[in-house]
Amino acid sequence: MTDTQKAPRSSDLGAVAEKTAPTATRERVFVGTGLFWGLIVGVVLAAAVVILAAQNTDTSTISFLAWELSTPLIVLILGSLLTGIILDELFGLVYRKRRRRTLRDRDELQRLR
Repeated sequence: MTDTQKAPRSSDLGAVAEKTAPTATRERVFVGTGLFWGLIVGVVLAAAVVILAAQNTDTSTISFLAWELSTPLIVLILGSLLTGIILDELFGLVYRKRRRRTLRDRDELQRLR
């Protein structure tokens, strides 16, 4: 070796490794929201509901204990659909909140190590 080409000392290698070593943090990668496919499915479902409403105009009678209610069949169908959507969103909200808390706790534990 010449004077201009010095062999790195072991202490220099440690310093270089510290500077070039990637950090150990994990980043979440978001692939997509699925908005496009959700829009397509929503339009198809909306068209199906319109067709369903046009074909189900007959009156139905609901009896529950002492109450009796006469309403078009489509109101019953849409009411059931709306109830299902609301319940699904409520359970999904609870699930997402728990999942976020778990991920936040996991990231905090990883940071502390």
